[in-house]
Amino acid sequence: MTPPEETTNISYDSLRQVTILSPLSNDELAGFADSCSWSRHDSHYEVVVQDTPCDRVYFIAQGRVSAKTYSQKGREVTYAELGVGEFFGELSALDNKPHVSFVITLQESLIASIDADAFNAFLETHPAVMRTLLTELAGRVRLLDKKILEFSTLTASNRIHAELLRLAKGHRQIDGGAEISPTLTHADLASRTNTTRESVTRELARLKKNNIIRTGPDRLSILDITALTKLIEDE
Repeated sequence: MTPPEETTNISYDSLRQVTILSPLSNDELAGFADSCSWSRHDSHYEVVVQDTPCDRVYFIAQGRVSAKTYSQKGREVTYAELGVGEFFGELSALDNKPHVSFVITLQESLIASIDADAFNAFLETHPAVMRTLLTELAGRVRLLDKKILEFSTLTASNRIHAELLRLAKGHRQIDGGAEISPTLTHADLASRTNTTRESVTRELARLKKNNIIRTGPDRLSILDITALTKLIEDE
């Protein structure tokens, strides 16, 4: 595994897209950036290791990461994929408990990080950031609640449909479809939907045959979001 490349002279504008830092003025954001360490990571680098003590909070300036864990039998379970403007490590910083998952880069990434104690002190003196953080965490809890309901009530095929619709929300196009790029591997989609890679392969083939999706080497196009939605509603 290639060690991270420490990076300096990064403009505070690289943090402008981080959602919880949006209430900050330019001067406040510049001061926060000065408190951060910056590093570039190759794809497949373990930024955070599960069950290790928390010492930093991380902010994604470029790239994308996946938060995942593994069952006792080695089955991979993906909690979330995070991109530019998102953050991780905040839960362990808030409750001082070990990390609950691995966080691994999906592509080359530029990540800023700040000491956990410094992050908590910053929240104390910037209540608007604290409020934005709470709103963001509430959104994540709602998403997890929705996934729990899906895992409890939907078939494996419908869980795949629901995940595709969730991905489509951030990739809508003018024609009403959606294009997801880079696409997920079948193993990644299985991990996100608590099913198997074989089930994902079969269901994507069926959706493709029915002209609901189109797949390519590096992208997945959802051609008919209405039809995909109806598959869930009809169950």
